[in-house]
Parts: sequence; structure tokens; C-alpha cells
Amino acid sequence: MDPALSKFINLANDIAESRRWATVNENLARLAKSGAGEAWWTRVFSALAAQLFSEYLSLKEAHGNARAEPALMAWRARNLLEITVWCIYCSKSRENARRLFEDAGRDVREMIDGFKKWGIAANMQGDWMEYFKAAEQDLSRRAASAGVGSLDGSYKRVSAAANNCGLGDHFRLTHGFLSKFVHPTAMQIVSEKDEARAAFQKDLFFSHGCLYFTGGFTALEDRIVRGSENVANVASITGSSSDS
Repeated sequence: MDPALSKFINLANDIAESRRWATVNENLARLAKSGAGEAWWTRVFSALAAQLFSEYLSLKEAHGNARAEPALMAWRARNLLEITVWCIYCSKSRENARRLFEDAGRDVREMIDGFKKWGIAANMQGDWMEYFKAAEQDLSRRAASAGVGSLDGSYKRVSAAANNCGLGDHFRLTHGFLSKFVHPTAMQIVSEKDEARAAFQKDLFFSHGCLYFTGGFTALEDRIVRGSENVANVASITGSSSDS
């Protein structure tokens, strides 16, 4: 493998095999058990860590599977890119983390609205519409119990979060690049199979995913273990600035 690609793979592997990974989990478990931190904050960072680790392990497993398609690797790498943006964004401030927490309800509300619109277009009646009406009411109750005053407005887009972290240009370029391989584009449909090319693509996507995992993990580690909102280390990894 090209040394430029293996560099990021090795960095991610070092994190996975060191105590750093375990230390983050232990700190989160300690916070949850003691109740020392706000429950919503612990929930956000526990979910980010779990998602980040899960996607990295799935990416690594796919890379080791000779039958895995490059498209799967590109999808996993793109997922890691998006999760890493949220890790950096939420690590920068309590307000950012709270925004993601509250946006979970807005995301669900938008999904419910979509199902209701589909039901109207498909002329669905009776139980279908009543189910989503009840779901909407339940969502409002749960949001209120979690201290979320309103679910009005749209949730924050990951591209907007990337802009807030000084990663906007990098995100747009790489997200678009990876999406070319995730979707069944004309290039994907018409191109002939080439094993050497597919192997290189898998190495490339694996390396990208490992880079994002490392950046996301470093942000979480700085915030959870060191209690720092300084993401300078992340910026040095991604080669981007850390604008507020």
C-alpha cells in the first residue's frame, strides 16, 4: 500500500490498540454512573463515541473482506466524515452539543411530516394518519420532558456544522468525491470491472475513513478526557483551520 495511505491507517490502528480508546469509554461510563454531568450532555457524547467506533470497526472489517465492494467502503468513509464533523462541532462548545441534542427531535419531526405528506399523496386514511398524529404528540411530550422548549425550525445541516468548524471547503470537496462512489452514478453503472482499480479504491477509502476517525476521536478525547474545548489538534490532523 502507498505509504501516504497507510499513514492514516496506522494512526487509527494505534488509537484502537492503545488505552486511549478505553479511557474515553471509561470516562463516559463514569460520568453516566455518577451523574456528575448533565444527562443530555453525556448522552450526546456517548452516542458520538459509539457511532464513531462502530463505523470505524465496520470500515476496517469491510477493508479486510475481499468480497466487499468499494462503494461500501466509500459509504463508511463518508459516514465517518459526517460523524467527525459532529464530534468536532459538539466538542467546541456546550451550546453546539445542545444544538445537536435538540435537533434529534427536529429530525424526527421532519420525518413524521414526510410520512404524513406521503400519506396524503397516497390517499392513506384511518389508522395510517392517526398513527403519525399520535407519534407527533408523543414527540412533543418527550421533547418537553427533556427540556426542549420548541421543535420549530430546521435541524442544523452537517455542511453548516462543518463551516462552523472551519472545515467547510474540505467537507464539500470530500463529501462530493465520496458520494460519486456511493451512488449508482453513470460512472458506476457503465464502468467495467477492474480488480486492481477496485483494490486501490478500497485502500483509498479506508485511508480516508481512518483519517476522519482519528480527527473525530481526537476531538472527543480532548473534550471528554481533558475537558478542553481547544480543537487545535484536530485541525492539525485534517490540515484545516479551527474557526469558531
